[in-house]
Amino acid sequence: MKIGIKYCGGCNSRYDRTKEVEKLKKQFPQHEFTYQVDTAICDICLLVCGCMTACASPEGLAAKRFEQLCTPAQFAQLAAALKAESDDQRPEKKHLCAGHTASAQKTITEVDIQGFAALTGNYGKLHADAAFAAQCGFKRPVVPPSLVESLLSALMETQLPGDGAILMESSARFPEPAYVGDTVTSTAAVLEIGPHDRGYAATLRGVCTNQNGTILAEGMYRYLLPEALFSCTL
Repeated sequence: MKIGIKYCGGCNSRYDRTKEVEKLKKQFPQHEFTYQVDTAICDICLLVCGCMTACASPEGLAAKRFEQLCTPAQFAQLAAALKAESDDQRPEKKHLCAGHTASAQKTITEVDIQGFAALTGNYGKLHADAAFAAQCGFKRPVVPPSLVESLLSALMETQLPGDGAILMESSARFPEPAYVGDTVTSTAAVLEIGPHDRGYAATLRGVCTNQNGTILAEGMYRYLLPEALFSCTL
């Protein structure tokens, strides 16, 4: 949230306005505070006045709402309201324990290969040149293994563990190649969860198979689960 701050002229201030503003900023470090209210578009604009004359004007300012603050008590009321809003917006924690699983499917297309090459710069002949792939012992160009593994990353960071999980370690192997047209099933399973100084550490096994059940990729992944977003059974 962007919070703008505009002071009045301060000709007859009855309290320490700067102290109250700094206290508010320290209470809510997650919000962006700005004094450039003439050019900024704010969620809230604070009109900070030194007395009940309240001469600070919202004219010419752009904000979703304005709050006029003339006393320390009004600052305290605003702080309570901001805290209540923050509590309402706090995400519900996701509960995890060993044994939880998730899966997803995707059919790999030529467009996927081209997009991956453009993104990563991996234009290796093995993935685009049929004759070269044949020389290497493959029946046609193979899908980059890192693209296959990225399906596991997508599964783990959107479903299990889910949003907010942070990858710390990984190791993977690729027993068989994937080809354009393969329908890949990605599966993730939570093996164990332990304590971490920032929340929890979860170890997952990930496997990708094709439509025939052939394993294309498998690996072990260790994720940090922040305490603010996850609750876990150890």
